[in-house]
Amino acid sequence: MLGAIIAPPSRQRECSYRFSQVSTASTASSTPAPSADTPYETKALPLPKSLRDAVAALKDDPFFREKLGTEFVDYYTHIKNAEIDRFLSEVTDWEHREYFEMF
Repeated sequence: MLGAIIAPPSRQRECSYRFSQVSTASTASSTPAPSADTPYETKALPLPKSLRDAVAALKDDPFFREKLGTEFVDYYTHIKNAEIDRFLSEVTDWEHREYFEMF
């Protein structure tokens, strides 16, 4: 199953651009992908700013829904959102030291 999830090297660039929701309509043509030499000058959409944004991008991505299956993507993103919620509900050691030592 894992082998089916990992794209072959010839498709990895296409997959990464699809995941970041960049239009890949020109991928099938001979038009090259945006240059990595000047990343701030490309027309690519920015990467998600948080883990929750990345999970939402995965859930909404038609490429991964087609390749991995809608049920798998929905289940996986549900589990990841539950993990994020549990993580955010915990008080970290840093928060204890920072805010509770004065009491």
